[in-house]
Amino acid sequence: MSAWSMAKTIFFVVLTVGFFTVIWVYNPFAPHETYELPEEAKRIIMDPKYAREGRDLFKMSCSSCHSLRYDGIYLLSVAMKPEWSKIEKSLGKPILEYVEVEKDGKKEKKAVVRGYFVPRDVYEAVAISDLESLKASMGKVPPDLSTIYLARGPGYLYEFILHPQKVLPGTSMPQLFNPEFDKEAPKKVAKIVSYLRAVSEPPPEEKTKRTLMGVATIGYFIIMGALLWLLRKKLIAHLH
Repeated sequence: MSAWSMAKTIFFVVLTVGFFTVIWVYNPFAPHETYELPEEAKRIIMDPKYAREGRDLFKMSCSSCHSLRYDGIYLLSVAMKPEWSKIEKSLGKPILEYVEVEKDGKKEKKAVVRGYFVPRDVYEAVAISDLESLKASMGKVPPDLSTIYLARGPGYLYEFILHPQKVLPGTSMPQLFNPEFDKEAPKKVAKIVSYLRAVSEPPPEEKTKRTLMGVATIGYFIIMGALLWLLRKKLIAHLH
């Protein structure tokens, strides 16, 4: 191998390893703001069992302005439309939840429909007047929060929901949970963030599976690249 070929090989190996190191170790797309979480809030957010309560709190407190399409939650005013139920079932994709039930004295998991994922264009066509009304009253359409946990992280979301004006002065987001009047407000907010986390992140076992698949895929490309490079070298030598 010539010095030039060796230099190119080293360069591309370093570039590839460096790229994936940056993406995995210091993801530029992930939130990097630092917001300290109280220990109790952190415990609740990281515990999946609080996500169900958080879902109920989200529907009661947040769905008047925000949708969460990935889990089948839409604006309250849209969900109350008489035609919406038919649209969900005919054009949406069922979102299944596996719950433990007892049958013949044995516990088993049963799939139940917890909602429907409706394509964005269909949803916005039905909700156009509701979205325009929100835009007129709040200055812009409040975003869908399906991936907000990945974009902002637990610390930011906890602080923003609990003290919106403190984190983002001038925001149209009202303070729905005030610790001065409700001692349970911090817990309620933590449960909502726990729910947002559950929607954005896969379960631990699935997360491990995806990581292993990612490593295997990268390993495959590296091995195939090396084999193709060796094959190319043999073909060039054969032609000469």
